Amino acid sequence: MNEEIDVLLEMAARTGAFTPQELEVLEEVLRDTLRGDGDAQDETAYRLCTLREQDRPAGFLIYGRTPMTAFAYDLYWIVVDPALHCTGVGCRLVAAMEDALRALTGRGIVRVETSGKEEYAGQRVFYERCGFSLVGRIADFYRSGDDLLTYVKVVS
Repeated sequence: MNEEIDVLLEMAARTGAFTPQELEVLEEVLRDTLRGDGDAQDETAYRLCTLREQDRPAGFLIYGRTPMTAFAYDLYWIVVDPALHCTGVGCRLVAAMEDALRALTGRGIVRVETSGKEEYAGQRVFYERCGFSLVGRIADFYRSGDDLLTYVKVVS
């Protein structure tokens, strides 16, 4: 388990998209997720979706049920090996998550939050290409000049 966590964390670090604090949180979430303590219907359980190519992780995402909802989920993390950016890995991960949601509840609403900073323009384009719609903005949420953007996708 520790080796897999190390490989996934190293991949996330190589993207350059995450701060040291964010990587610490990611490590904690990965440990919780891979421990496998949670029941499949546990609203608080994180779920990990990993895509492998040539027997190595090409990318992963972590999502979980939004508490007190019947079929809403939050997409918390998505990481693609930098060498495989723009090759469809991210979209395949999102599609795998959608298939899992259909199997769990028959449908789903997926919410993802991201930064409005210019450096995150690529992420926002990615979400839109995967069928997410921008539904909200909170100005200066993270810090002055850094808005929170909320995207949503309905899965049926």
